[in-house]
Amino acid sequence: MQGSANIILNRILITAAKRKASSVHLSVNAYPTLRVDSELVELKEEVVLTREFLERFAEEFLDENQKKELETNKGVIFVREFAGKFRFKVNLFYQKGVLAAALFLIPAAIPLLVNLGLPKVIYGLTGKKNGLIVIAGPYGSGRTTTMVAIVEEINKDQKENVLIIEKPIEYIFANKESLIEQREVGRDVNSFTSALQYCQGTDVDVVAVGVNNEVGVMPLVLDLASSAKLVICQLDTISVIQTVEEILASFPSAAQSQAQSVLADSLLAIVVQRLVPKIGGGLVLASEVLIATQAVRSLIKEGRLKQITTIMQSSRTEGMSTLDQSLADLVRAGEVLIDQAVNYATNPESLRSIAKS
Repeated sequence: MQGSANIILNRILITAAKRKASSVHLSVNAYPTLRVDSELVELKEEVVLTREFLERFAEEFLDENQKKELETNKGVIFVREFAGKFRFKVNLFYQKGVLAAALFLIPAAIPLLVNLGLPKVIYGLTGKKNGLIVIAGPYGSGRTTTMVAIVEEINKDQKENVLIIEKPIEYIFANKESLIEQREVGRDVNSFTSALQYCQGTDVDVVAVGVNNEVGVMPLVLDLASSAKLVICQLDTISVIQTVEEILASFPSAAQSQAQSVLADSLLAIVVQRLVPKIGGGLVLASEVLIATQAVRSLIKEGRLKQITTIMQSSRTEGMSTLDQSLADLVRAGEVLIDQAVNYATNPESLRSIAKS
């Protein structure tokens, strides 16, 4: 970007990093806005942004293919380094006929799995040689962070050939004990499905798949997970039950029985995440966790999905929990206010009751 516009952008992003903002929002005729601990904060010390500013932003940071994608789809997502040291995931899109942008700060280092606040049972899954781990949650719930932390745990301790398929690539890996290959859809491979089909005939041990909406992905994921590969897959779902339903819905109705059987046999765990404002600042992870015990596998095979919730509620010693149980744990531990927790609860009244017990 030219001159003063570049200075303004760098200043905004440096401020975002210093204030530990999770995202930066740039809109025409508005002040730059940060999201800090789930709250939106306007930077009124900055100038109100203009249409020309956003147009220069797009011209400077998009390559020709990305410009075509923006023109065709009215939106594009990419990763760029700014100010020489900050990596951001950028969502550039149109609203009210003009450009707007949302930028999400990517930490410089891949976080340790043990520091994310997940049940210890999840750590043990990194040693599995085949099967499916699903990391789910809404946008901004830390899905990608959990996926890459699991991969990094494998990278530190095991000699595996790992393939990560994303759009765009967020965290950059360095090979340690494992060989890590990262393929970006749209740049290194045409689609998620073609990248997964490639895995079927190659020497890959672990496959990590970023969130996507491509038709045909889940059948390929299950096919790989039921063979001699460990698959870690992200989904844009908000509960364990919805996640299972979403996976099964990707198969035609005539193949539902077979899909239930394959999913039951290959599933290792489902983790559904939320990031909740923490007392004193920051965010803390709340998670709904399903571990594929024999009882869980039987329910999936028989299509009795609603009963899975009962198993999660009664299997805390095995590392399982519902979202409300996880939120209640955070409230009792003094990490989250009950009035904040109920905003994320499946059943707010039930949460208040659990939190008091």
